[in-house]
Amino acid sequence: MAGRSHLVITMKRITKFWVVLLLGLGVPVTLLATVELFNPKLDSIDREETLDALMIFGLPPTALGGWLIWSANRKAQQEKQDRLRTAFFQLLQENQGHITPIHLAMATGLEGQTAKAYLDDRAKEFNALYNISEAGNLSYYFELGISPNLLNPEEEQ
Repeated sequence: MAGRSHLVITMKRITKFWVVLLLGLGVPVTLLATVELFNPKLDSIDREETLDALMIFGLPPTALGGWLIWSANRKAQQEKQDRLRTAFFQLLQENQGHITPIHLAMATGLEGQTAKAYLDDRAKEFNALYNISEAGNLSYYFELGISPNLLNPEEEQ
């Protein structure tokens, strides 16, 4: 597990290095070339060379650096969702299908409203039951078991 963690950290560092390198080259070239292209005193040869520089050294590195940032953010969001879903299922197993927003918030670090919204979405997805205590506390019940009759339908007859 430690080897995988080290590999992930190394890959993140490599990605950051490439983002800095690509954007560090691409953004200034793009900005300078764009400003230069709007210079009315620029002759046609210089305009062509500036456009070439923009197309070779400006836009491609900027686009690739931007794509790397977008891709890394998307992957981080997916990993966050996976961790949240794992924590949700673990809590359900530990509590025999019962869960409250405060339990989810404590286990995941989510804000209370966010935990409640997440549970509301899962409740719709899995047809959970709601329970409101006399004190007004909301809890959810997710059916985890399978009826023994569903496992052996021929026994019903």
